Amino acid sequence: MSEYTFGDSDVARERLAIVADTFAAPTRDLLVALPPTFGRYLIDLGCGPGHTTALLRAAFPLAQITGFDASPAMIEEAKARVPGATFAVFDVTQPLLLPADVVYSRLLLGHLRDPCAALATWARSLRPGSGLLVCEEPMRYRSDDPWFVRYEETVTAVVAETGATLWAGTVVDAEVPGCERVLDRVLEHPVRASRAAAMFWRNAWQWQDRTPGAGALIEHFRTLEQSGSDEIVPWELRQVAFRKRPA
Repeated sequence: MSEYTFGDSDVARERLAIVADTFAAPTRDLLVALPPTFGRYLIDLGCGPGHTTALLRAAFPLAQITGFDASPAMIEEAKARVPGATFAVFDVTQPLLLPADVVYSRLLLGHLRDPCAALATWARSLRPGSGLLVCEEPMRYRSDDPWFVRYEETVTAVVAETGATLWAGTVVDAEVPGCERVLDRVLEHPVRASRAAAMFWRNAWQWQDRTPGAGALIEHFRTLEQSGSDEIVPWELRQVAFRKRPA
């Protein structure tokens, strides 16, 4: 099972709540922009505490939705957040057994050792002729602030230690076997510096014991969060959808 560097502690779940609120609008826009599909059975891969599952529920209110995550703690919180969905602890790199109309992941490929193999595995579970594989991944954020540059270098190295590549937006350049690309776009999403700082220090908290200098990052970004800075840090998000070809 792939290692998730950012943990499942209380602080990690606080960070995921901030991430969810920060990127909810682009995800809603993506789900509205998807090509028509029956949407009877949906899978949310790496669902965490269920924030993305809730967005899928709002977009596909009549669908059956299953959320998979490697963390039992995340799954328990997801069950409480989206009681109408089904959740299970599962290694998302393993084959999915049921044919799905939509397989969705957000900010997941960057934590997998072989994301292209994972995409091919997920595609095999899609319903032929209509099933959609939908992914959202970051390309980068833009900031000349030395603290933001230092954080990016540090977190990229931390994730690389697990054999993964954090900035996975380019992973979906490759075609997915048996599928056609039906949506591919890069959005620039404005994020307040104080909001980015709130995510960053909680993230660094998870790996501070094994990363020199993490304590300074935590202290700086906690202060920046409390400042309420409205300076904008633009994020580039790549959103893609592949449709399974007829059998």
